[in-house]
Amino acid sequence: MSYTFVWVPSYGSAVTMKPSVQATKFGDGYEQRVAMGINSNPRKWQVAFSSRPTATADAIEAFLEARGAVQSFDWVPPHGKPGRWVAREWSAQKTGPFTRSVSAVFEEVFEAG
Repeated sequence: MSYTFVWVPSYGSAVTMKPSVQATKFGDGYEQRVAMGINSNPRKWQVAFSSRPTATADAIEAFLEARGAVQSFDWVPPHGKPGRWVAREWSAQKTGPFTRSVSAVFEEVFEAG
C-alpha cells in the first residue's frame, strides 16, 4: 500500500545532499572516487510546518506516527522531483492557543516495487 504526504511545508525548509562515495587515497595526494550504488545521492529534507491549526498539526503527527519510521510514503518536495521518504524523527511545539508547529526530517529511500 502506498501512502502520500499531502501537507506543504513552510518557507525555510531545507534540503541536504550527501552523496555516498567510496574514496581510495594513493601516494602523492591522488584520490579515486566511485559512487556507492545506483542511488548514491539521497536527499534529506528538514521540513517545518509552522503555526498550523491544531487539527492540521494533529493530522501531520498522526500520519507520521502511523508510518512509524517503518513505512515509506510518497512526497513531492517544494522544488523538485517526487520521491519515497521515511520520517525517522519529528517534533511539535505549541505556538498559540489554537496552533502548533511540527518539524521533521524526511530521508529519501529507494525501494523495489
